[in-house]
Amino acid sequence: MLKKIAALLLVPVLLAGCSAAGDVETLLRAPQLSGESAALQKALNNYLGGSATLKYPASGDFLSPFAFGDWDGDGTDEAAVLYTTDTTSSNVWLAVLEPTGESSWRVSRVVEGLTSEVQSFSAAHLRDTSSQQLLAGYVSPQGDQYLVVYQYDGDTLSTVISKSYTDMIVADFTGKGDTQDLVLALPPDTELGGVTLQLLTANDGEFRSTQTLNLGEGVYSSCAALHAGTGSDDGMYLVMDAWTGTSSLVSDIILYDGATGFLQPYRPSGMSDIQRSTLRYHRELLSRDLDDNGTVDIPVEIDDGGTLQTPMDKRLSFLLWKDYTSMAGGNSKFGVYDSEYNIFMELPESMHGSILIRSNQSGTGWLICNAEGTTVYCEMRVVDPADNAATGVGNYLRIANIGSQQLQARVVTSYYGLSLDFISQNTVLLGSN
Repeated sequence: MLKKIAALLLVPVLLAGCSAAGDVETLLRAPQLSGESAALQKALNNYLGGSATLKYPASGDFLSPFAFGDWDGDGTDEAAVLYTTDTTSSNVWLAVLEPTGESSWRVSRVVEGLTSEVQSFSAAHLRDTSSQQLLAGYVSPQGDQYLVVYQYDGDTLSTVISKSYTDMIVADFTGKGDTQDLVLALPPDTELGGVTLQLLTANDGEFRSTQTLNLGEGVYSSCAALHAGTGSDDGMYLVMDAWTGTSSLVSDIILYDGATGFLQPYRPSGMSDIQRSTLRYHRELLSRDLDDNGTVDIPVEIDDGGTLQTPMDKRLSFLLWKDYTSMAGGNSKFGVYDSEYNIFMELPESMHGSILIRSNQSGTGWLICNAEGTTVYCEMRVVDPADNAATGVGNYLRIANIGSQQLQARVVTSYYGLSLDFISQNTVLLGSN
């Protein structure tokens, strides 16, 4: 599964005062670049006859304005730079640069993008094994997204595809092994409803659309996310999370049928209603490879996990994560989800339906108890480690950092399978991948 990487940008805050304009300009000036990045910007500025402003994409393979790869397949890496200028339109521009020596570059081609912001920036072997195509996702001020696939051949920088989209994913869905495929979720069609997926793949050396597939007509309102992962048969599975309204999510599973050459819905054995089987009501509960085994897991909220006492019933939910990729129905992981901090804590399956969870005494977390609430097995809490009064004493283990706070755990009464090592290894912050 291609995993998205979150970038944390630290933005300086300028306080109002009587500083001279020059001081403010110094504070606003971008940090000085070094090495190849500085050489690239110098070559770009010389080409433009002015100063380029670098643009950072929000997601994708490259979280920098600079990307390196063999775009034209000649065996030598080129560079790509995202930038804007004061002398042209407000749109982002893409420049491809060729190396001319050690730490020396020249601008080969430039092309104007579609909007002023870059949502994603990636590269993939879409046409052949040697060259790479650049994929730039642009977003408008209104939130509309547009994907452009660029092809550089050493002489020209051309647009292969330009499409409006809501989500995208690159993987070898067709099993060619030497090239990758692109699947786009297209903007919702108000007449048809549902979600339309478009498969684009290489055929006879050309990369083009080969199929559109409409899913969930009358049920899905839009695509929330696309995920790819391998199944128990080593095939590539596409999992789509979709909105069924403004607040509820379901998932669909799609496989490529080599006999027909098309994507088609996949229904695991015994699953008659995939929408009902995968329904959840928390917006953050997107599918993911929960255990890093290469298979996409789908979360499902369940009502038979145990008892949640007030006020924890407003914050916690019992979940099953299932991968659904075997004829037997796949693997599952049982646990509890904390919607306040977006945390999933796996629990031993033997606890399923036989535990009670209540708030701890300090109100900083919760206690996992037996069904009667008379025996406490484990305490989970989120505290500021600098606050001695809040942290108190006890054999707590730090599980994760959540901002300036810590997620901590301690075992109170031994329970088979629920050790501190198990909790540490199987507690996931769902906001990160």
